[in-house]
This record gives sequence, C-alpha cells and structure tokens, in this order.
Amino acid sequence: MKIGIDILEIRRIRDKLRKNSSLENKLFTDYEKQYCRKFSDPYPHFAVTFAAKEAFIKCIGKNPGWKKIEIRREEAPYVVFEGRKVNGSLSLAHSETSAVAVFLLLE
Repeated sequence: MKIGIDILEIRRIRDKLRKNSSLENKLFTDYEKQYCRKFSDPYPHFAVTFAAKEAFIKCIGKNPGWKKIEIRREEAPYVVFEGRKVNGSLSLAHSETSAVAVFLLLE
C-alpha cells in the first residue's frame, strides 16, 4: 500500500491556464476538461484534478504523462491509468483558495 498527497493554490492553476491556452490540452483529458468546464468557475475543479494526478504520481514514483492519468467522477472519484481503473481510493477537496487530493494505492 502506498499513499500520495498534493495541495496547491487554485490561483496558480487559474493564472497558468489563462496565460497558456495550450496547457489545458497538455495536462487534462477531454473527459476532465468537459467535467471542469461545466462549472461557472472551472478553476477549482482543474486544480483538484491536477492535485489528484500529482498524488497518484507520488504513489507510482514517476510521471508517465499527464494524459495517461485520468481522474473520473461518478459516485466517488477514482483514477484511470492507461485506460484501466486503478485499485485505490481517491479523496478530493477544495476551498476558495486551495485544492487537495489524497490517493491510497492498494497493491
């Protein structure tokens, strides 16, 4: 079992995505972009999605590529890696200023 956690300031994601329009396509899958963009303020959702990817990366010990990792949200959020659901538990939260994600990888 491994655990990863990540926290970041939402304004950092907001600033970076506004300054570099191609960054959104580099970091997020079509599903993730569609999910985040359905909110009036998508940036907290982009931030917590990015934090979830970082938490997963900390568990596996390497970054295989941002779009190989997808954060899905159905009844509960979960990680899809290279097209397969990962055996683990993902928790997401955000406030007005920060986003945090914790991932527990069950091996």
